[in-house]
Amino acid sequence: MSNSFRIPRSRTFETHRALRDQFMAAIEPLVLNTYSHSAQVRAELEAAFAAEVNAKYAVAVGSGTIALFLALRACGIGPGDEVITVANSDISTTAAITNCGARPLVADVLPSDYTMNPDLVEALITPKTRALLPVDLHGHPANVKRLRELANQHNLKIVEDAALATGAQDYGRPVGAFADAAIFSLAPFKPFGSAGNGGIVVTDDEEIYRQLCLLADYGHAPRQPDQPAAYQNYIAEGYNVPLDALQAAILLVKLPYLKQWTAKRRAIGEALAAGLAGASARTPSLRPESAPTFRSYTIRVDRQLEVHQALRDAGIEAVIHYAPPITRYSVYAGLFPNKDQLPVTERLGREIVNLPVSPEFTDEDVNYMIETTRNILKSHN
Repeated sequence: MSNSFRIPRSRTFETHRALRDQFMAAIEPLVLNTYSHSAQVRAELEAAFAAEVNAKYAVAVGSGTIALFLALRACGIGPGDEVITVANSDISTTAAITNCGARPLVADVLPSDYTMNPDLVEALITPKTRALLPVDLHGHPANVKRLRELANQHNLKIVEDAALATGAQDYGRPVGAFADAAIFSLAPFKPFGSAGNGGIVVTDDEEIYRQLCLLADYGHAPRQPDQPAAYQNYIAEGYNVPLDALQAAILLVKLPYLKQWTAKRRAIGEALAAGLAGASARTPSLRPESAPTFRSYTIRVDRQLEVHQALRDAGIEAVIHYAPPITRYSVYAGLFPNKDQLPVTERLGREIVNLPVSPEFTDEDVNYMIETTRNILKSHN
């Protein structure tokens, strides 16, 4: 793989090269054996991932977007419902809501860690509100434990968008512990990614799990013992969206290393925070009970586009994620009447720049990022 950046967005390819023999051994049976082996591998990943995040059930599907949509559907979200979420996220977050026939409402976020501000949620709840959809942005855990108290008071479901936060913890438990369902992305640039697209939903709720299985498998009723193997009975309009078994096999090889990689991401985040202390950039301030995973390390600067370009010119593949806010997209014109009442979200959209974080980075890489970023900030102050 060639890359013109000295510090690329990800060096996962280095890990993949190191795991090559394990990957080949895992993939070969899928190509050379009967197709039934594919279902077995997918089931093994679901069980292993559920155990990793201390959940009872997991369903692996084709993408994080599909996972979020199915999680909402499995929680009973449908036409006429409202779901409260945030605007500083990927369009998949709101698209999952609207594709259920529901309407998204957006709460402003905290300036400290960019996640949903729990103090602003209750004012948005109406008789039509059915769920909260917090986002663990950049790998920073949203305070879902606090949101759980509010959801219980108003009989709301919580679907946690942990697409960027696989491996993160909050209050000593894996993210997703306080939600009715949580989704994780398995795409290549995510903290736990495969070589292609994928997503997984976890839940402790048996009925939500049953609905997830139903929706992910065409809506086909489970076959009864007295029915022939080819018997078809569809009890819901579902989808054919299982995770590709080749991706499942790759992820099974990688899963034992997740804790190690998460620890390295945290170490890089801590080094960047310490190294940029006193510079003009504003860095995240995380709750002491949260343990993020740092999909990237976000800084806030006054001259966003100039700093972003200067970093890239210096060989650092910085990006600007989730800006402008979803509420500003033309596809949603007229949908968010309160889009001008999100001061923190709007400010973040004008200021945020994402520095790369990858477990393969060396101390030299991190020090280069720190020194280069400080020099750029000084010259653009």
